[in-house]
Amino acid sequence: MENPPRMPFGPGWQRGVALALLTAIGLYLCYQITLPFLPGITWAVALAIVGLPLHQLIERTIKNRNWAAGVTTTLVVLVIAIPVGLVTIQLAAETTRATTIVQEQAANGRWQEHAARIPYVGERIAQLEPDELEAQIRAGAARLANRSLGVIEGVMGGVLQSLVAVFVLFFCFRDRHHLINEVKRLLPLGAGDSDRIVQRAKDAVHATVYGTLLTAAIQGISGGLLFWAVGLPAPVLWGAIMFVLGVLPFVGAFLVWVPAALFLASLERWGAAGAVVAWGLTMAGPVCNYIYACAAGDRMRIHAVPTLIAFIGGLAAFGISGMVLGPCILAVTVALLDVWRFRAAENSPSFAAEGESS
Repeated sequence: MENPPRMPFGPGWQRGVALALLTAIGLYLCYQITLPFLPGITWAVALAIVGLPLHQLIERTIKNRNWAAGVTTTLVVLVIAIPVGLVTIQLAAETTRATTIVQEQAANGRWQEHAARIPYVGERIAQLEPDELEAQIRAGAARLANRSLGVIEGVMGGVLQSLVAVFVLFFCFRDRHHLINEVKRLLPLGAGDSDRIVQRAKDAVHATVYGTLLTAAIQGISGGLLFWAVGLPAPVLWGAIMFVLGVLPFVGAFLVWVPAALFLASLERWGAAGAVVAWGLTMAGPVCNYIYACAAGDRMRIHAVPTLIAFIGGLAAFGISGMVLGPCILAVTVALLDVWRFRAAENSPSFAAEGESS
């Protein structure tokens, strides 16, 4: 009696394929569920890694895990919220003061004299009559009001991301050992390779955060000193604002030094305006990018060029969370390539002969 033809796969291969398909669908759906909260989760993990030394210090004093994680989370939130809040309050005060000055000059008819000195657009602005200027302002306010729903949605989205970040940050502090072990368990690698990849990811987060803070600090300090040197008002405040803006992607100090240069040009202080423009085009641009790439690349043990590309590409692909995800993905990928390289070296004849001779 002839044996029945053998199947190319085992008897349960259909179940294996179905399991793989269901797993892929589940992972995709989990990705879709997580995607809206990706910025909050990313920054929570980043802040947990950066704030870990502080949490370990607090854990030595407060033995209860919940209380220790709560205290550390509160301190991290305050460290971020207090400077941003103070800068926002001062910026609102300066804006109110500037608005009052403009209104006084408009009442005296002097605003046209100053506006005419602004390069490129000054003459056209100066030709506007007060009534026409007021109509333009009201039209702009109306357009802004029409977009108020989008502004409100953006604010609510930011609040939601902040709440998610605080929630995840608390559990990253409290359950960090369990979470790290789960990540290592999911990696199809040995203990040594898993440790190496997790460490490279931590180094990438440290490099990104510290590199960003370093460049923002250099930008804020140098900008504040420049504003003081050219005689602009409140140089300390504007330096602090440039520091905060330097941390935010796609914003930067552009929102500060461009109006400052236009203000100086309206006063016909061409040398001071040129100095501000030169600083903005160099220090707030390529110089800070170079400093970030070198500082972050040294910590990640990766060349400055791919480090900067990962930072900018991460922003383009993931938005604000890409500041952390881009360099982290690069570091993890390099670590995975190192795993392949080490395994290839171990399996090579020269490596084996060397091991036997030793």
